[in-house]
Amino acid sequence: MVDNIHSVLKKQSRLPLSLKVKYVLRTRLERGEWAVGTRIPTLQDLVSEYGVSRATVRAALDELQQEGLIERTRGKGTFVIADANKEHWLMLPTDWRSLVEHIEHLKVRFTVLDSGYGSLATEISAQALSSPYWWTTRVNWADDIPYSFNTVYVIKRLLDLKKTHFESEPILPVVNRYFKDELHSANQVLTIRAADGVVAKELHIEIGTAVAQALRVARNAQQEIVYAARVLYPAKYLSIETQFHPREESDRNSVA
Repeated sequence: MVDNIHSVLKKQSRLPLSLKVKYVLRTRLERGEWAVGTRIPTLQDLVSEYGVSRATVRAALDELQQEGLIERTRGKGTFVIADANKEHWLMLPTDWRSLVEHIEHLKVRFTVLDSGYGSLATEISAQALSSPYWWTTRVNWADDIPYSFNTVYVIKRLLDLKKTHFESEPILPVVNRYFKDELHSANQVLTIRAADGVVAKELHIEIGTAVAQALRVARNAQQEIVYAARVLYPAKYLSIETQFHPREESDRNSVA
């Protein structure tokens, strides 16, 4: 196991060695290997365990300290002061109703970065659509934490009916509240990306940090896109829970 860790850490990549060590240590914190209040192994122990220099381990510990997970005290050692798992406070729902309720209960405040009129982004629809869309780019905040970077599109004819609401409230609940007849089907696709400079700046994270991208599209009965969104969440905040029903699925298969 030790040899495997050594080989992975020494494997050539563009990621600095200190960051590799940081991520390994962070994973151990998330697993609960070192509980809050306990002392982690000494600098020399970690150097020996991972086969890296003291400067590399020191830089990795500096990163974890800046994240508020550990505290280093001269003469006493390095102690865990926060639960790394509690960072995953943002539960991303997997159905429409729960998603709307989730946004409403978060008591979101937002900063508008830009808005205007135009067509949908190609990653949402590669086809040239005749209908014009209003779009807005926002940063959503909860408890003084910028937790998502969004560009949202609403078909213009819906915007014209409830423009004040769309401009002053979270958009998805507005669509759901006033235009349920326009909501026939919706889907969401999740992928993991790296934060670029703009997203990193607005979400207060480092460039290249993992972010989860949610692409959401809602269509009416005529399959016209009435709402779409590209939402980026820092992956470290996110958790997803899906309920499986093996008994029901087994029963359905038996009937079939």
